[in-house]
Amino acid sequence: MTVTDLDLFPNGGWDVHHHIFDPSKFAYAPDRHLTPPPATIAQFLEFKKRVGITNSVLTHGLSYGADCTSLKSFVAELSNKKESSTKAIGVIDPATVTGDELREMHDAGIRGIRVNLYKYKAFHDVELQKTALREHAAVLNRYCPGWSMAFTHPHCEFWAELKPFLEEVLVSGGVKLVTDHFALLKGASMLPPECEGDVSRQTGFREIIELVKAGRLYVKVSAPYRVSTLAGGYEDLKLLVRAFFNANPRQVLWGSDWPHTPHMKVRTHEEAIRETPYLKVDDLAWLRSLRSWLSDEEWNLLMVENPRDLYDW
Repeated sequence: MTVTDLDLFPNGGWDVHHHIFDPSKFAYAPDRHLTPPPATIAQFLEFKKRVGITNSVLTHGLSYGADCTSLKSFVAELSNKKESSTKAIGVIDPATVTGDELREMHDAGIRGIRVNLYKYKAFHDVELQKTALREHAAVLNRYCPGWSMAFTHPHCEFWAELKPFLEEVLVSGGVKLVTDHFALLKGASMLPPECEGDVSRQTGFREIIELVKAGRLYVKVSAPYRVSTLAGGYEDLKLLVRAFFNANPRQVLWGSDWPHTPHMKVRTHEEAIRETPYLKVDDLAWLRSLRSWLSDEEWNLLMVENPRDLYDW
């Protein structure tokens, strides 16, 4: 199927993962893991118009730490654009956040949180990841029923151990779990040799697909450059996208990851405070590929119904 830009969003479209960075208005956290260049509201609106999306979910940049002052300000400014809806995903410190603060966040349009594994030094440690997830989920269950909780990490081999933990400790309590960026499952271009080009043979694939199929995990097909080297259309991601949709088409979301921060890693303090440029991505080429792999009904679920059900309430 040949897709033109005019075909992309006949019913509108949600970008459920983008950032705003404006250090001239809001200073970054001193213990940040990354220093991004400015990516302002005005620049995002240009991107939004060029791509054709109508609604968005602003994801709090970890460079701002757990202080959501900037997020609430950005959402308020974006929400003044009457022709669209803007919701947000925040970052909290579960040890100090109060119910009043969370109610204020909800009133500001925030509908979920993301877990900052850097703060827990949990990037490469599954037990510390469980601690981080458990503590954040406890806050949501107490104060924010209906909010989602997003997380991502680079170790797909952890999913075999995380799956029963997520099912028993988190999902059973009502938390809506979201994982970013294809759950960092790899397209064929980034698979290790032992997978022989078969995406289903990579570690973690079975557990993630089972969670999606059971309706216990949402997956964002976002930031394709983190899981594929085929820049442009990322054609090797078709099999992953189809696997998610075949498992459960109501559990898949799309996010741009604009302005396209570099790959996740643990940085030294010197690396973290040095400004790091964004990646260059052809967002329209990626969207055209993605659209060509899906039916009209699947596309509408991905771009309209699924994000609206999860965030727009």
